[in-house]
Amino acid sequence: MRWKVEFLERDPLEELIEKGKERRARIAQELCKLYEKERKLVEELCKEATEILKHIDESDFITRISTLFDGLEFQTREGRTIFIGKDGSVAVQARNGTYLIGQRVVLL
Repeated sequence: MRWKVEFLERDPLEELIEKGKERRARIAQELCKLYEKERKLVEELCKEATEILKHIDESDFITRISTLFDGLEFQTREGRTIFIGKDGSVAVQARNGTYLIGQRVVLL
């Protein structure tokens, strides 16, 4: 008596997708948590930068936030730039490049 063996043909793409589903779900959940934490922390720093800015000019406000390799940079409507470094240092630069508060040294 002979046995006939049948192999079900499975799509390798479907198999690959199903194989990594749990790992991808875990990574996506962790990333979402990190993005939420990042948003809250940037919001806290933005409030502090706004307080510093209010002491300089009541009518000015932050228009853009950028991430730098050594901290965060906040651009204002009046052309000022507020730098908050990783070490917590603060520098405020006027539109013409002069520093109003602190100074920022960038090593080349």
